Amino acid sequence: MLQEIFLNLNAIICAAAAIRLVTFRRNHTGHNRQIAWLAWLLTVATGSVPIRVLTGEYFYTDWTDVFINLLLCIMIFRARGNVAHLLKGKSDDYQQGEARPN
Repeated sequence: MLQEIFLNLNAIICAAAAIRLVTFRRNHTGHNRQIAWLAWLLTVATGSVPIRVLTGEYFYTDWTDVFINLLLCIMIFRARGNVAHLLKGKSDDYQQGEARPN
C-alpha cells in the first residue's frame, strides 16, 4: 500500500518537472548548446519515470527517491524551468546590474 503511494507520488512529481522543463520559453536569451543538452537529458530522465510507472516497468521506489525528485522538481519550478539558472544560481526576480533591495 505505502509502496504504491510512493510510486504514484514519484510519477506525479517527475511528470510535473518534465512538463515544466518542456514548457520553458527562452524569450530573448542566448542559446547554450551544453545547457540545452542537459535540459533535454533532464526532461527525458524525469519524463521516463511516469511512462515506466504506467507501463509497469518501474515497480519499486523508496522514500529517498521521492524526496530527491521532489527537491529537484521544486528547484526546477523556482528556476521557472531554466536549467542555466539551476546551475548558475541566478534569480529571475532581478535583472543583471540592478541592485537588490535590502
